[in-house]
Amino acid sequence: HRTPGAWGHAVTCPVSAETDECLTQPCRNGGSCRDLPGAFVCQCPPGFVGVHCETEVDACDSRPCQHGGRCENGGGAYLCVCPEGFFGYHCETVSDPCFSSPCGGRGYCLASNGSHSCTCKAGYTGKDCAKELFPPTALKVERVEESGVSISWHPPEGPAARQMLDGYAVTYASSDGSYRRTDFVDRGRSSHQLRALAAGRAYNISVFSVKRNANNKNDISRPVVLLTRTRPRPVEGLEVTNVTASAISVRWALHRIRHATVSSVRVSIRHPKAQEDESTDVDKGVDKFTFRALLPGKRYTIWVTALSGPGGQEHPTESLASAPLHVWTRPLPPANLTAARVTATSAHVVWDAPTPGTSLEAYVINVTTSQSSKSRYVPNGRLVSYTVRDLRPGRRYQLSVTAVQSAGGDQLHSEPAHLYIITSARDGADRRWHREGLPPRALRTRPAPARLPELRLLNDPSAPATPTQAPRFSELVDGRGRVSASFRSSPGRRVTVRSHAPGNCSDNPCQNGGTCVPGEHAHSCDCTPGFKGRHCELACRKVPQPCTRLFSETKSFPVWEGGVCHHVYKRVYKVHPDTCFKESCESTRAR
Repeated sequence: HRTPGAWGHAVTCPVSAETDECLTQPCRNGGSCRDLPGAFVCQCPPGFVGVHCETEVDACDSRPCQHGGRCENGGGAYLCVCPEGFFGYHCETVSDPCFSSPCGGRGYCLASNGSHSCTCKAGYTGKDCAKELFPPTALKVERVEESGVSISWHPPEGPAARQMLDGYAVTYASSDGSYRRTDFVDRGRSSHQLRALAAGRAYNISVFSVKRNANNKNDISRPVVLLTRTRPRPVEGLEVTNVTASAISVRWALHRIRHATVSSVRVSIRHPKAQEDESTDVDKGVDKFTFRALLPGKRYTIWVTALSGPGGQEHPTESLASAPLHVWTRPLPPANLTAARVTATSAHVVWDAPTPGTSLEAYVINVTTSQSSKSRYVPNGRLVSYTVRDLRPGRRYQLSVTAVQSAGGDQLHSEPAHLYIITSARDGADRRWHREGLPPRALRTRPAPARLPELRLLNDPSAPATPTQAPRFSELVDGRGRVSASFRSSPGRRVTVRSHAPGNCSDNPCQNGGTCVPGEHAHSCDCTPGFKGRHCELACRKVPQPCTRLFSETKSFPVWEGGVCHHVYKRVYKVHPDTCFKESCESTRAR
């Protein structure tokens, strides 16, 4: 008999008809039996189940091991064998946080104190680099200077993309790798100026969208890039070296160090009435240029710029233009300058009228001998002739006439037109003149002989043998030994005969086309233009050089004294910069 509350204690019970079920030990595998009225219950140990604890349970059926851990069953319990990188009863703890690649292919994982952080690749942001970071758009160059470049861009499209970023990173580096710098620009701005750059260099510019992180490792987008060049330094020392009626010559200078990046030079010219400029590119080794085929007496503007870059399809960068030069071409010199009449003390010269449309202000007449030079300013732009007086008999003179044109308060002087003359002696009517480029001639006017029985007019067989009246004629003698006679009684009829020179000029000792002139004791040589010397053996050329000319002008002023008008004469001198020519001679004899 079992007294309630005495479970587990041995007692002596009276014999009863009821049987104790636990006496037969129905529970197996160490299970504990509990007797109930008319039944029993087995309390099974871990790992066993069933009415009698007869069935063994597999503890690994529930797969308790995580992260690929291997479960081992034993004695109703299990054991997790963890893979590399995990530990714990169920392999739930990760020893390498980056083992599972939490950043994916969008970033790089960094483990620290059992946790990880992601360093995102360009174009991604967020804790696990799951968000895309978009770059700016429409990057362009606004302005280029010698030491700086101004750029601008547009923010990424979409409000979410704009709200995500914190600013922009602008990186610029020289093409040769010698210079690199990065500037940060706030997201409220979309432009930036690059400073402290070298003149004439190429730079690679990249702009990124930036998202700042707490670990100070900013996320950036893919870049937008462009290549640009700074301006080279402008050329130095631009000046005009020569000006003619149809050409202007200029020159400049390039410094070896300051202009090291210059690849070529562009020279430009513009006429005030022209719609487009004319430009020519020359190599950096050239330091001078001549503009040709220009109009006479016109104002031109000239400037020069330096270029940096390879050229071709890539347009080079142009420097700031040099200070422009405003240059007037010279007017045309007087055409066909001729000596119409030459006496012992004067010479009357004539020339063609200027071309229509040319507004001349004055002429300058220069009279030059070997000992002196005199200049006369004649303020008459329509003048076509002039008489030079106060000459000396038997002298050789060089006459030059220069046209003067007014140009914006200044005066332009043409190249002088030259004429060579020889005045006649006092005791005769001998006159000579010599135009540049023609052989010297002597003009004599004399009465004809009383009778010329032996003289016949050429190509006139019907002429009488003896003229009834002695005609007057002009005899023209030049250095080539030819005589041309013109008779007034027979206009249009000329006769040419050969004259005989004295013996001392028979071998013509004058060189280079010079003409031998006989004298009493010795001969002399009348040289052609461009040659000098006793035997015309020196070849002379004119070298241009800057100079100033002094002109005098005489004006009369009426003055009343006691009711009588008198004229007072006043001489005014003017100084004008011009280009003079220095004569340089070299011997033509064989050495």
